Amino acid sequence: MKNLTKLFLLAMLVVFASCQNETVTEDTSALSEEEVMENELAQEDEILVSDGEEDETFVLNNDLSTDMPAQDLSFSLASNSYSEGSSKCEADLDALKLSLPETVTVTTKDPECSPTGGAFIGLDITEGPLAGLDYDAYCIDLEGFIDISTYTFDVYSSYDETLSGLEQSPGVPLFENADVFGKINYILNQDIIGTESPLGGTYTFGHVQWAIWELIEGTGNNCTNDCDYLSCNPINQWDNDKTYNESLGLEIVALAEGQENFVPECGQKVAVVLASTVQQSLIISVDVPEKEEVCSDCEGEVTQLELEFDWHRAKKVDIVQRYEGTRYGKRVYCNRSVQPGEVINISGTNRDGTFGKYIYIYINNCYYTKIRTNCDTKIGPGYYRGVFNVVSGKSSKGGELCEFVESTHYKCVRYW
Repeated sequence: MKNLTKLFLLAMLVVFASCQNETVTEDTSALSEEEVMENELAQEDEILVSDGEEDETFVLNNDLSTDMPAQDLSFSLASNSYSEGSSKCEADLDALKLSLPETVTVTTKDPECSPTGGAFIGLDITEGPLAGLDYDAYCIDLEGFIDISTYTFDVYSSYDETLSGLEQSPGVPLFENADVFGKINYILNQDIIGTESPLGGTYTFGHVQWAIWELIEGTGNNCTNDCDYLSCNPINQWDNDKTYNESLGLEIVALAEGQENFVPECGQKVAVVLASTVQQSLIISVDVPEKEEVCSDCEGEVTQLELEFDWHRAKKVDIVQRYEGTRYGKRVYCNRSVQPGEVINISGTNRDGTFGKYIYIYINNCYYTKIRTNCDTKIGPGYYRGVFNVVSGKSSKGGELCEFVESTHYKCVRYW
């Protein structure tokens, strides 16, 4: 029995030692990236080891050999939003306005003819901030003419207040109803084309174009005769059943009722006006820009982190935090095969959305290192601890984390 006990204790000592090896490394400043990688892989068993700072008061309270249970959606008192499935993106239409060029040169072309796609006209822009191919464009007004050619337009955000002051000629507005662009933006974000109408049949680009004209020109001023260009297959489909097609157009107009103040959000499209007094003015759609969040130093405690796994082989990684300031651990991340360069996203699980003082990182079920997350160290992008690099993060009182600045007080360490 005593021999069995000794064998058991010896086995435990070997396991403990396997997670605690000290690392001996050489100066790698004169080596190429490939040579550094080869050297590090050759010393993997000495590099991916404990930093020697394991907290003896911390109780792991998890069997890291098992999969992490699914996490329920939790409400964070710090963010006033659900910790999963929510977006804090804020649209920045002012930035869009500032980014637009004064003028743009476009090359128009025949649009796609499809029951589920297409537009009034297609166009390419080869230069400037709006450069792109295969734009779907709609005509804003009925006046003038546009063909397959190259044109120059003045450029405006559809939320630019000066649109109402543009004139076709002295005393004649360029757009009869310039206050309807909120409704037009709403229509362009509904993915209407190809969907079924309650009247039967499907909405086409022609119905969307007719609805835009109805809003801009006003009732009674829309295209009523020879509107074949609102259909493409067959080309005369619109005029052959004009009453039916206008009914579908009016349904789209009704859909936008009450949407005068619609403002698209992140992930949606915003209309850009290409205005001209020479040819017909057009409208194209671009992605809504996201407002850049101003960063600040870590204040309060860290609530979110993106960590890059900066190693050369896939490894099992677990990340644990102290739960609600107790000595007991709670896993916030588990992946049996984190790939080289993969970015790990984690959020704090305390009631206030924070991690507490530290997060504890385990590689292949062995303690590796911990990262201070109580803002005593002003971590941020550029900070790294061993083979884990901070890509981005947020703190409870400071918001987005600014770049980490190394100092004499704290330096980043890759090798222990």
